[in-house]
Amino acid sequence: MRVLLVEDYDEKAGNIIAFLGEEFPDFEVERCKAYNTAQETIFENPDKYGLILLDMSMTTYDLDSDASGGKPEPTAGRDLLEGMYLRDIVTPVIVVTMYNVFGRKELAAFHEELLENYPQNYKSYVFYSSQRNDWKKDLKKKINDILK
Repeated sequence: MRVLLVEDYDEKAGNIIAFLGEEFPDFEVERCKAYNTAQETIFENPDKYGLILLDMSMTTYDLDSDASGGKPEPTAGRDLLEGMYLRDIVTPVIVVTMYNVFGRKELAAFHEELLENYPQNYKSYVFYSSQRNDWKKDLKKKINDILK
């Protein structure tokens, strides 16, 4: 199965990719680092991925030596889910986040909003921490639930 990881933070992305390699060795993982790249990748290839692991907060553009990455977008993941909804792209999405609050909403309330507005895509979230490893067990369970 092809998996798209949308994550701008290199350490977090590396840890997730390493985890997927250990637990799901048959997965082919591709990565996008910014909102615009992820949007283009998903919208132009609506049937390519069996799963999207999505960060909620990211920059607008890919960072490189000539660019700042654009402005930070705290709810870019929600915008991607909205675009998927409008285009009838039904790839399952798990949000992997390091934040407890989005805008003025607590993570639990944001989770309920995403479930209500994007039930065809949004399946759940995993709270990622570089200090702890419990996110791995949570992500494994949620991926296995999707695979069933």
